[in-house]
Amino acid sequence: MAKTVCKIFFTLSVIFLFAGCGGSGGIGGSSKGDNGGGNGGGSGSGGGGTSSLLVPDCNGSFCAAVGNAYTGSGIGVWYYKNGNTNSATLNVNLSNVANRDITIVFTNEGAGSAVLPNIPINTTLTNRIEPNMQNIGEYVDTFNHIPPAIREFNANPFLQKIELNRAVQAPNAKTWQVNDEGVWKIHDNISVYENRTAKVIKQITISGGRVVNIWVENGEYVSGKITEPMLNDITQKLNDVLSRAVGLIGEPWGVHQYSNLIPANEPLNIVFVNFDRNNQAFGLMGYFYGLNNYLKARYPTSNEALAVFIDTETLYKHSNGTLYIISTIAHEFTHAIHFYQRDVLMDDGFDTFLNEMSAIMMEDIAAEKIDSVFNDVKGRYIDWHKGPLYRYNFSEWGDYGGDSSYDIAGSFGAFLLRQYGTDFYRTLFQTSSNSSITGSDQDEKARKQSLDILDRAIKQYDSGGLSRALRHWGASIAMLPYDASPKGFGYPRRYESGSGISFAEFNGADYKQYRKLPTSSSQTIYPYGHFPFLRKTTENTFTESFSVPPKTTVSVVVQ
Repeated sequence: MAKTVCKIFFTLSVIFLFAGCGGSGGIGGSSKGDNGGGNGGGSGSGGGGTSSLLVPDCNGSFCAAVGNAYTGSGIGVWYYKNGNTNSATLNVNLSNVANRDITIVFTNEGAGSAVLPNIPINTTLTNRIEPNMQNIGEYVDTFNHIPPAIREFNANPFLQKIELNRAVQAPNAKTWQVNDEGVWKIHDNISVYENRTAKVIKQITISGGRVVNIWVENGEYVSGKITEPMLNDITQKLNDVLSRAVGLIGEPWGVHQYSNLIPANEPLNIVFVNFDRNNQAFGLMGYFYGLNNYLKARYPTSNEALAVFIDTETLYKHSNGTLYIISTIAHEFTHAIHFYQRDVLMDDGFDTFLNEMSAIMMEDIAAEKIDSVFNDVKGRYIDWHKGPLYRYNFSEWGDYGGDSSYDIAGSFGAFLLRQYGTDFYRTLFQTSSNSSITGSDQDEKARKQSLDILDRAIKQYDSGGLSRALRHWGASIAMLPYDASPKGFGYPRRYESGSGISFAEFNGADYKQYRKLPTSSSQTIYPYGHFPFLRKTTENTFTESFSVPPKTTVSVVVQ
């Protein structure tokens, strides 16, 4: 509710009063920041806790949070972290907020699912369609329907290490010339595949001297389908896109210690095939399958080649097909680099969520080399708001149906790149797992290790690590401006003078028309998920109380 006061003082505090469940009203607790027990969050159940100041979560330019007061211009951001093992009561009291948008976001920091309290939701504020929005172009559902067996294999290809050391006769590296013809196995899994005949149409050489063969399936390189001008456009852009990826995170193949993997100096093969022949764009757009990097002595269905497979129909059945396809190649090429750099050389592959998120991030990194306006990750960001997918766990890949994992990971990855840049991205690929981390099973252990890798990589650029990045990402649901938000918030434009790489802004106001907020609080926030809702008051002071689940942070954004 709101109440009127006769005079507003900017020195008033935002008071968060919280008592432990079953406590007797005693006083105790701490006032730690991001890495402590919470901002006055107390020391656990029982005993209650001290009243404490809400901590402004921004500073410097465009930060409009001073004490409990909104200063009148810019963005005000405050937060409270419940470090207790029980729920806490949060009393919000903000001044100078008349006629301002107030976005409140609950963020689960990962310690199990959080059960939300009963929060009144004003549904008239949840799905506002803003008129006269900037036209941001057409973005479509580009979910890449990769066969599950391929994704599972790529997630952990070295389960049978004893097989890797079996002595076999390694073949010589393959070489091809333009107009050479070959048969490629197109896989659904290890034993299910189709043979497709294709021809080398073009060759290019990328940074580092690696030859790239462009193959097109027979019957697809004809008028009305794939044409020479189309391939010329693709290969011109691919040179920059692939060279940029190699420069950042390394080669997709090279010297290794294993006797049943393909030779070190293999060329890269990009094989264009009509996967499903359904006369439609999208669906399965492309894949990298690490099985093909093994010799037939280990996997008889291997193509024994460094290869990425790409859909032809998407290329010529959609007006932006060329752009989507180059973005897909950047994505799958990153999986190839991950396989070599992380799996083969480090024996330390990312869990599926981090492998996929890093590949989507490469699409973002490559975007300016693909087109001056188009960015496939922007479509992910839009769909994250349309879901709404806010409450889901970005580290549980594929658990929520459809392409939701791509949208969530794409949105978070785009946020991280605009905040921490490509040095962070390179650090992510170079950070080793913490061997002391355990899990209830191998999958859970791998997920925890990759979350730890992500946290430690972020901490190289932000001492708050994954916790603070997650909270600030959640605050971006307030649809913040790209050019007038405090440091650490939103999706600002970024240019890196050293690398020459730039990232386009995602300006909140341009996307508010897509945002669909929850209409009920009868939901669970999964680990690393968010629950946002809006408040609007004509009064100068906003007050409201909430029950905050354990290990949950509340962000309050005023603009």
